[in-house]
Amino acid sequence: MVRLRKPLPPYALKTPEGGKVYLPDLKGKPLVLLRSEALAQGLAAREAELKALEAQAYLLAQASRPSPLPLLLDPEGALLGAIPEGSVLVTDAFLEVYHLGPVRDEEEVLEWLRFVEAQCPECVLPEADWL
Repeated sequence: MVRLRKPLPPYALKTPEGGKVYLPDLKGKPLVLLRSEALAQGLAAREAELKALEAQAYLLAQASRPSPLPLLLDPEGALLGAIPEGSVLVTDAFLEVYHLGPVRDEEEVLEWLRFVEAQCPECVLPEADWL
């Protein structure tokens, strides 16, 4: 189950070419997963900003289709079902979920990525230490 401020579960997805992508293998860069092709087009047009933020963005779908961003397939819909239509999932480089919900446009996605970039996991006590 996908939850805010928790690590993204280790889903296995596919590439249109038939390869497998295990989400934990994407650690190391902030991650954006989205369902909207219009939003994917907007983010693809701002590729330089994504690169500057060292982020990776993917369009999720159940079946192969043309995509302005790299496409990841979720044939069973397990991860797609966790991301409501019109929403995006944004994680930090450790795949901790920071945003799972609607966004107005690609600028808001970039704002979330800037927010994630500004976080300092070493500067915050683990939740259990301050409860």
